[in-house]
Amino acid sequence: MEDKDLKNNENDDRSNPEEEFKEPGPGEIQDQTAEMDEIASLKQELARKNEEAARHYEQYLRAIAELENIKKRSARDKEEYIKFANLPLIKGLLPVIDDLDRALVMSVSNQDYESLNKGVAMISKKLHELVKKEGVEAIDALGKTFDPQFHQPLAVESSKEPENTVIEELQKGYIMHGRLIRPALVKVSSS
Repeated sequence: MEDKDLKNNENDDRSNPEEEFKEPGPGEIQDQTAEMDEIASLKQELARKNEEAARHYEQYLRAIAELENIKKRSARDKEEYIKFANLPLIKGLLPVIDDLDRALVMSVSNQDYESLNKGVAMISKKLHELVKKEGVEAIDALGKTFDPQFHQPLAVESSKEPENTVIEELQKGYIMHGRLIRPALVKVSSS
């Protein structure tokens, strides 16, 4: 009896092959063809987008490399500029150094102090002209009202001058392009 049940079950599980396979109708074939065309189109578009993304990534990498090269070149140029920024000033100082050397040689052999004084005065004038050309100006302090921005007091002394007047300049102060380089060392009057 069990064998009969198994055979019946086997027959129940099997279906008629003609019933399973149905030939597709014309509408179904068109739908499948349209789906296949759409899939092919999407694959082509995906391939194009992948190529475009690869090109953009390559351009991105090149741009980063170019930026790094620009940074390195800029740093080298800046270093070079800083290294030689004072070149015009140094070129201007060299003749003054030559004049000083000549004055020293002449002072040893000649012992003429009047000529030495004139020579040193000429050298001093050249130096002042050189620094003025570079935008450096001396601070005129003597007889002026004390200004802590430009004057540094070394001594306070009673004087017949009005209070807080610079009565003696111990060391000149200098300004370069409006910026204080060194304050003038001064003696100030008190009442």
